[in-house]
Amino acid sequence: MDGYPKWSAGDEGQTNDFLKWLHSQGASISQKIALTDLTALGRGRGVVARVDIEENEELFSVPQSAVLSIANSELRSRIPEIDQLDPWLSLVLVMIYEYNLGQLGRWFSYFCVLPRHFDTLIHWSADELKELQGSAVLSKIGKADADKAFAEVLLPLAKKCEDLTTGRSDEWFMSSAHHMATLIMAYGFDLERDRNAQDIDEEGFISDDEDEQPKGMVPLADMLNADGDKNNARLYHGATLLTMIATKQIKRGEEIFNDYGPLPRSDLVRRYGYVSEEYKQWDVVEIDSQKLQEATIKGKRVDKNRKNSDILLTEKELDERVKLAEYWGLWEESFDISREAGDASRPYAGFDPALLQSLYILAAPKREFEQLKHARKPPKPAFNLASTQMLIEVLTARRDDYHTTCSQDEALQQRLRTDDQSNVTEGRNRMAITIRFGEKQIIEAALRYLYENHFAAPSTLGSASNGETSGNGTHHSKKRRRSDSISESRKLVGRR
Repeated sequence: MDGYPKWSAGDEGQTNDFLKWLHSQGASISQKIALTDLTALGRGRGVVARVDIEENEELFSVPQSAVLSIANSELRSRIPEIDQLDPWLSLVLVMIYEYNLGQLGRWFSYFCVLPRHFDTLIHWSADELKELQGSAVLSKIGKADADKAFAEVLLPLAKKCEDLTTGRSDEWFMSSAHHMATLIMAYGFDLERDRNAQDIDEEGFISDDEDEQPKGMVPLADMLNADGDKNNARLYHGATLLTMIATKQIKRGEEIFNDYGPLPRSDLVRRYGYVSEEYKQWDVVEIDSQKLQEATIKGKRVDKNRKNSDILLTEKELDERVKLAEYWGLWEESFDISREAGDASRPYAGFDPALLQSLYILAAPKREFEQLKHARKPPKPAFNLASTQMLIEVLTARRDDYHTTCSQDEALQQRLRTDDQSNVTEGRNRMAITIRFGEKQIIEAALRYLYENHFAAPSTLGSASNGETSGNGTHHSKKRRRSDSISESRKLVGRR
């Protein structure tokens, strides 16, 4: 990725050139805001208020034509097949092409202010990733899938355009593809589709598949830092303009923040390459559904010899229980437990309701399971002695997935605070420890809650009635789906 000046957050020349270019593209920027160097706060560039700003004031607007997207690139005419690609793959190829044009390219000044170094997980070494052992985030990095897509889909298309590959090795292309994919994941936006060009399904409805939404890089909008609690601006989609609007009053000197949504810190570092205490409240521990089945087996609830017992299950019977949970829409690839799980004042808070319902089905005595099979609705989320014991076993096994204890991580955090803050590996180790320590805190709090409230004192246990459920009995999961890291981008959440 050569041919560009070295990026520096404190380089006012680059910033000024970028702003001049943005004005030349028809952007309108309020005199009340400034693009500022915030490296002293660990945030690179950011946007701050120069004077007080009122709610609903326009901060800036960017023409649709200035967005770096497939619709605005000449590559679309040179490689027509690009329209058939997945939206994020097509944008990766467009960005490689436009970047490779250097100073002749329309977005040269924009590329100059985008970062070149990343701490997102796809750029960590194998040794650095080992520090995240136990965290489910390791299964979401998606580097192998990305490599496959770049090599088998993008590279053959790129070779049809001399400007993309002449004098360049395949290794250069793969490296460039990962670079652009990382930029899209950290800075890209989902754009609203042209309604005239949207797909109509067989029943006449417009497709609303997020994975098929066009993606683009929106200059300046992507330079707002994010904070889940301090979010004070939102990007709105208009017919010809993308407009950033203040969603609340902003005082002079305050930073203007976008929001990534309620992401756990594991996803924050995976997608954006940093951790923040402000996102601690959304940390979760993921429980793989396989661990529920393993706990059923290890707890001697499965009888491979088909002994006659109301407690022991055959493997076929275990499978039947999983299928019933699937039928009711409860069984997931994984279940979330959040920081609320240790709150005794809110008995079921923090535990995925589908997890409690699935455990109840797995742990039910055979006679009760026969009744569940004929019930019209799934059981309510609740704790009883058998399912609580199983959940304790699952959480204990989940805790053992990590290679350190909470006390060891606390000691490591203290030591790393005094180490070289500029060392890349040490910085990544600090983030890994923060993530795994936070996840283990959730496990410990959940175990403590279960022992103190639902296991040590069985008389206080809840119960689940056959055929009863809260609401309409349908489970709507709110958990994040596992997805390839490079296909993600920010959401364009508003329309004006």
